[in-house]
Amino acid sequence: MRLLLIIPALLFGLMFGGGGFFFLSETAWPMWHNWQRMQDWQPAFGQLLSLQGKENETIVQYRYEYDSGVYQGDAVGVSEFNDNIGSYHLDMQTYLRNIQRSGDLLPIWVNPKNPAEAVVDRDMRWGLFALVSGFCSIFILIGLTVIIVSFRGSKKLSRLRHRQPELTTETQTLPADWQSRKGWQSARMHSNAAKGVWFLWGFAIFWNAISTPLLFALPKELEEENVAILIALLFPLAGLFLIYKALKATLEYRHFGRAWLHMDPYPGAIGGHVGGRLQVERLEYQRAMAATELNLRLECVYSYVSGSGKNRSRRESIKWAEQGQPKIDKAIKGVNLVFRFNIPDGLPQADVEQSGDYHFWRLTVTADIPGIDLNRNYNIPVFATGAQSQNSHHDISAQVVAERKRESDTAKLAISSGNFDIEGLSRAMQLHTEGNQIHMKFPMFRNKFISFFAAIFAVGFSFASYSIADMSSGGGFMAIFMVLFGLPFFGVALVASIATVYLLFNNLQVKISLGEISVLRRLLFIPIYRRKLNRSDISHLSIKRSGSTGQGVDKIEHFKISAHDKHHKAITIAEDIDGKDVASHFRDYLAQRIGVGVE
Repeated sequence: MRLLLIIPALLFGLMFGGGGFFFLSETAWPMWHNWQRMQDWQPAFGQLLSLQGKENETIVQYRYEYDSGVYQGDAVGVSEFNDNIGSYHLDMQTYLRNIQRSGDLLPIWVNPKNPAEAVVDRDMRWGLFALVSGFCSIFILIGLTVIIVSFRGSKKLSRLRHRQPELTTETQTLPADWQSRKGWQSARMHSNAAKGVWFLWGFAIFWNAISTPLLFALPKELEEENVAILIALLFPLAGLFLIYKALKATLEYRHFGRAWLHMDPYPGAIGGHVGGRLQVERLEYQRAMAATELNLRLECVYSYVSGSGKNRSRRESIKWAEQGQPKIDKAIKGVNLVFRFNIPDGLPQADVEQSGDYHFWRLTVTADIPGIDLNRNYNIPVFATGAQSQNSHHDISAQVVAERKRESDTAKLAISSGNFDIEGLSRAMQLHTEGNQIHMKFPMFRNKFISFFAAIFAVGFSFASYSIADMSSGGGFMAIFMVLFGLPFFGVALVASIATVYLLFNNLQVKISLGEISVLRRLLFIPIYRRKLNRSDISHLSIKRSGSTGQGVDKIEHFKISAHDKHHKAITIAEDIDGKDVASHFRDYLAQRIGVGVE
């Protein structure tokens, strides 16, 4: 049964991954192999016999003599497949036609170990190589990810079916070995700053060691007008950025020292408190009070590994987070930042080993301080004990609740007074009133962020589809295979293209009066949906979550408002509203104007 569950995903993954490997073996790998072995070939001259060319292909025949033998060749460059990337073929054809008209000899490169092999241009086409390598890697990664996720998902499903019921929060106890983890031996613990500094320097040195040699190849390639080699500059530039980040982290660590965290309670408690004080001995009280954006953030994080082999990478998903300002107390040396968070029941406990896929709790302090900013994070033990803080009474969670209520009340007051130019509404909506009528317009280009990513998918998969179709133009069995291989790419390209066009160009216009609601959705200026609802047919208004962006304390949920008729059909009358409270208040306002109830 488990095998039946993973077969569709396995086939999909094999199609992507295997196709990516095949495409790599037919494009980027032969280019690299040819370029490497052609560097030892010797210069010679031949006679150009024939020339034909298209935008994506150059076909030549030339005769040459080498080591007392006469040979005939047709190889042009290091790539063995047709392409129309850049103007390489057009430039090559212009060069060869000039030689053909003048009757000059054609400069070529000959393999001294096998004189029957020759080529006109032995230089690497770096732009083409980077492009095809990147696309092949993406498809291989997609295939391997789908395969791994399908196997892991089936294993998790199997475990869930046989797993015994978990203990409730009230009966959970501390893991017996929780203090065996380094840094958790006592309530006094330091941040990960020192380890982060060493990691940044190690990675920066490694990156620059492998990317700096690319700079030595630049002069020669530019002399030969290989402008595509400039793409390689991205790697040394990234190396400089890494050095900058390492220097910044080093200065921050040297300036503020270790900054000890004293937990109260110890360990932190799900269903209770996570609190204590941060002792920053090298931060003066006056500078701390003058700091802007001094915040403490607590996060429950799920860390997991995606990909496989060299493409493995660790990612994070934030399950719960709160952020607020600590209390600043004077200390004998520096300051103490006092805090307490109230932790809801049911959240995951910190994993002791923290390997593979696991949960952990992270406390982060940030402050914009004149000179050098403070930025520290702590991996802390948090378990479902329900323990309360004894000495830390500065309630950040109460701050969060109070701030949300203040923002909610402000939004409610603004909406009820007819001010709709507020955060959460004004990003996507234009509203004006004419007497008893409300006119709402949700214009084009209001979803720029998600449209950008949809466009990237559309362009990338469209290019891949075109390249595969171009490679299949020769006919035969290989053409059939390439067409079948290209169908998923074409499907993704089509869906992504449609999504991009819709996200960018759809617009919604809504008119609300005492008697009816009229809705018109258009794509550009072409109507694609129109409907009218009489007041007597509307039963109520509701809000529904339509998506979100960001995560943790930066997460923004998006909502839409729908009008429901007495036949239980819903019609969207407002969308892309940021925040549940704003959406609820705006729904209540519209319901009052229309004269209907709310869900």
